[in-house]
Amino acid sequence: MGDFMANYGIIITYILLAVAAIAAIAFPIIHLVANPKKAKQVGTAIVALLVVYILAYILASDEVTEHYAKFDVTDTQSKQVGTGLIVFYILAFGAVVSALYTELGKMINK
Repeated sequence: MGDFMANYGIIITYILLAVAAIAAIAFPIIHLVANPKKAKQVGTAIVALLVVYILAYILASDEVTEHYAKFDVTDTQSKQVGTGLIVFYILAFGAVVSALYTELGKMINK
């Protein structure tokens, strides 16, 4: 009886996950179709993220050090990890600068 209930629990979980994924994809698309001006802002943000990714990919090294060679890390994997780290650093720096700009702007305007 326990396995039977667990199977139904897993099936229900997958169904709810699929519904949530569909809703997470469909509702923003519906909102963008209803508000075309917002679509331009979203497009600009996507292009900016793509530029950051391309810049990070260009800057990332594909060098595999001796330590990581023992774990069969390939050049491609090394480049992907380097790209991810550089993207994180750029976006984190941008977030800090944005927060500082906002707070300093509030202090100056008072």
